[in-house]
Amino acid sequence: MKGKVMNFEKTFKTLLEESYTYGLVPRPVAIVCVKENPFTVANHTPVNKNPFIYAVAVDKENYSYNLILESDNFSVNFLPYQYLEEIHKIGKTHGNQVNKWEITKLNHQKGLSIDSLIITDSLIIYECQKLNVIDFTDHCLVFGKVVLKHYKKGYLKPSKIRYTLFHGKNLYSTHKKPKYVKI
Repeated sequence: MKGKVMNFEKTFKTLLEESYTYGLVPRPVAIVCVKENPFTVANHTPVNKNPFIYAVAVDKENYSYNLILESDNFSVNFLPYQYLEEIHKIGKTHGNQVNKWEITKLNHQKGLSIDSLIITDSLIIYECQKLNVIDFTDHCLVFGKVVLKHYKKGYLKPSKIRYTLFHGKNLYSTHKKPKYVKI
């Protein structure tokens, strides 16, 4: 083994399984819309190129879980950092208790190829047909075939994009001139 030997215990803190959010790498936040209900997700990823399949993790205790089981489609919406407060409001409220569109004032419409709503303030939007749901203990993983992709013209240049990153425990940042914001 080459290199300097370090004292592991002085450099790292070992976390218990229950405290997993403290060990997460910051994740880009997306807003998923199922039918008329938006909800935030930080655990999502492309899983296949051809066809393009996208997966999102959904908390089974949330109102959105039952909606995703009942629906055949959903959208994945990537809002810029300037919408941080709206993103946070959507993530901290329940669609069966409050109209999230009224408290955020985000622009939205029905998708072009799906029944679920899309958020037109987004930089990128995926319209997805639900393919499969895999249940785990407290979350499920939902797979959708991306049937349409929308990109905001002129905004996908690296110098213009500022995505919202979630660190857990209401802590956010962006990759451009990082500044942590606790809400």
